[in-house]
Amino acid sequence: MHSLIGLLSDAHGNSLAFDRAVDLLLAQGAQRLYFLGDAVGYVPSAAVLDSLARLGDRVQCIRGNHETMLLEGQSDAARERVYQLEALRPRLTPAQLAMIASWPASRSEVIDGQKVLLVHGSPEDPTYGYVYPDTDLAGFNPGADWVLMGNTHHPFIREQAGTRYVNIGSCGMPRDDGRYGSVALLDTKARSARILRFDITAETRQVLEQFPMVHPSVLDVYERRRPVFLGDIL
Repeated sequence: MHSLIGLLSDAHGNSLAFDRAVDLLLAQGAQRLYFLGDAVGYVPSAAVLDSLARLGDRVQCIRGNHETMLLEGQSDAARERVYQLEALRPRLTPAQLAMIASWPASRSEVIDGQKVLLVHGSPEDPTYGYVYPDTDLAGFNPGADWVLMGNTHHPFIREQAGTRYVNIGSCGMPRDDGRYGSVALLDTKARSARILRFDITAETRQVLEQFPMVHPSVLDVYERRRPVFLGDIL
């Protein structure tokens, strides 16, 4: 039986899209889940953290840059208007803060004999790095068969010098076409990966109605449309 791994990243408070992403991956046969960070930020909701807590040992998490900024109190006034991290803070319980503080910045695992590096950002900067579809990968030397990451909200699958790089994209705030959340399914036995897209329009509308303080620039991201984008629409 193949080992199917479900991968999510960058929910950013869009809890209904996150929950739908989890259901989609489980329905596709994912036997384990990894969340690559940024449960919080932009939408000041703690509901994604509630969902992760309910999943318990079924999901392993990486700390994203927004979790790190929240824990370290790095949000200045200009960024706070967009990131909404201080607006979120009073909504968080001590248990939720402890949970995100326990998440590592990266994970290195061997799965079906393959070395897998999981980060939020990049192999060189696990928390804050950005790897886009057109980023030059030649400078990376991760020592892994797979590098799995998020942060840019732009999914891709590429290979460089024997390493396959998969950016999961964003399940809750896609930056290519704002209608379609993105997750990935990794088949370690077949040594293949797929990007899966799903319409989050209804879920996003419902979440945003609860949080009218979301910055206009964030609303603009959800209005983006692309005639062509990566992934199989389910």
